[in-house]
Amino acid sequence: MKRFLALFCALFLISGFAFADDEEVDINDDIDQEQPKVEEDNEDQDVVIKSTLNLNEPGDQYIKIGLMMTCPLNFGGSFPLFRDGNLATGGSGMLGYHRFITNWWIVGLDVYFGYHPTIGENLFTYIPFVLDTTIQPTFKRFEFPLTIGIGAAMENYLSRTYFPGLILRGSAGAFYRATPSWSFGLEGDYMYMPQWYDDPKYNDYGLFGSFVVSARYHF
Repeated sequence: MKRFLALFCALFLISGFAFADDEEVDINDDIDQEQPKVEEDNEDQDVVIKSTLNLNEPGDQYIKIGLMMTCPLNFGGSFPLFRDGNLATGGSGMLGYHRFITNWWIVGLDVYFGYHPTIGENLFTYIPFVLDTTIQPTFKRFEFPLTIGIGAAMENYLSRTYFPGLILRGSAGAFYRATPSWSFGLEGDYMYMPQWYDDPKYNDYGLFGSFVVSARYHF
């Protein structure tokens, strides 16, 4: 009987130690499982802070598309040309790639395709390639790009082609950052496009003002 009681006590003590070890392991496992969750929460908070407070950083990029209504200001005659000159109001589309050097300074390349009907029902077309630089102040989700650029254009009217034509461009706009990936806005665009020939009497100076509806995809 005494041997039986001793054996029973020994088994009871061993079971108690084993149960205590299991509880300790379970507690440690729970701690290990909860730790990555804290790190994930911190990462999520960092993303939220960036998306709400600092949408642009050096190295960020965006692709810009725009549709433009363009008025010739003095090309081929006196202002306003669409009333008494040679060119009527036309339009153009543009596609651009831009990269942030700082969180407020941007450089990029824009390509346009523009056209203007003439009073003779012909078309004057031009394809400018413009290197530009932009300063962009921001206020909360609103962005205000101020841009200047220089480039060259291929200009065509009937069978005559003028290339390369100098392009000087300036624009100002206001955009709303709807999401971290998309912004939408309106711009006013001014373009100076001269044509110079060996005989100065054929020289001309195109001035164009445009109203632009734009969208930008940020990545």
